[in-house]
Amino acid sequence: MDYGILRICETEKSEIEAVRAFVTINATSEKILFGNAAVTASEDLKSILEKVKQVGENIDIHTEAVSVSTNSGILGKNSTANYSIKLTVNDLNTLGAILGVCSEGKKISVRSVSWDYDEDAEKLNLIKKALRKAKHKAEAMMEEIGYSVAGIRSCSDSYITPNVGEIIISGSNDPLSDEAAPSMVRRRSQAPTVDFGAEFKSKKQISATCVVEFLVRTKSG
Repeated sequence: MDYGILRICETEKSEIEAVRAFVTINATSEKILFGNAAVTASEDLKSILEKVKQVGENIDIHTEAVSVSTNSGILGKNSTANYSIKLTVNDLNTLGAILGVCSEGKKISVRSVSWDYDEDAEKLNLIKKALRKAKHKAEAMMEEIGYSVAGIRSCSDSYITPNVGEIIISGSNDPLSDEAAPSMVRRRSQAPTVDFGAEFKSKKQISATCVVEFLVRTKSG
């Protein structure tokens, strides 16, 4: 029995919100400490992080980087340490208050905010919708010309999930170099739409596409 091939492509889209945020803060101190001990490098930093924990309990704190600058070429009294501390904020309802607390420090600045999304469940939901739509379209089209869907030859799925960039809150203390400036502009231009009102939210649109090749035949066949 001869079969024909009907190729159907369907796409479903939806908008999802971030489930957590990553806040990077910069701090300077004359104390030079490494690892997680860096969070106690200055009384200012230590005080800010204690306040952060009071605002939201579900927050993880990690030292991302430590750099040291010195005028003498050796570590000593004239050395200054620059710390990059990453806060993982799992309750976005507290994000605004946390950013407010972090901005209180004299030698502390909020560097950036980036976002994390749980996409897997929504991707599965979207591809199932696209498949149902493709099946319904194939059956409706074949009904009009006296054919029926007999099976599937192939089926594939693909997704578009934009990589949402970070929001640059403040730059480093040093002026941007000519090479760094274009990179900063690009990172800003790729940033998501964020509501900086009463709530801090980040959303992005994801899509799922299915391509199905149906086996079709005449109803009389």
